[in-house]
Amino acid sequence: MTFGEVLLFLHILLAILAFGPTFAFPLIGAAGGKEPQHGNFALRVSEVIEKRLVIPAAVLLPLVGTWLIFERNWDLWASEWLWISILIYVASFSYSVTIQRTTLDRLIEMTKNPPPSSEGASAGPPPEMQRLVKRMQVGGMVLSLAVVTILLLMVWKPGGAIVP
Repeated sequence: MTFGEVLLFLHILLAILAFGPTFAFPLIGAAGGKEPQHGNFALRVSEVIEKRLVIPAAVLLPLVGTWLIFERNWDLWASEWLWISILIYVASFSYSVTIQRTTLDRLIEMTKNPPPSSEGASAGPPPEMQRLVKRMQVGGMVLSLAVVTILLLMVWKPGGAIVP
């Protein structure tokens, strides 16, 4: 196994570790939504997965990818699929660690001390919480679409990939 193959293996492994778990976040969120008394726990589970697995792998992923580009002497600018993937990644990562992250933090804070079961049970969640949940859902869908788009570009390499 060459060093370039090791880097490619690590790059793919990091992509799986960084993005695989994110496809479970909507399931965790839906479970928490069905049982509001456990909503804060569901949010904290997502937070732990994000902080300890997703973000560290997502930070290492472009570093290994950059090393791979140099190791294999790939011409970044001649490979549209590669620089488009990088742009989508940078935009997605930036959105994730700013907007999604702060929204999650706010939801965790809002659900830390839920109202007593007799209070507000029929009223539903406050409007701000509904707005934040919707923001998380839409952001999650857009980020998932970005991951799938990057995967498609990395596998398909449209435009006649000019990489050795």
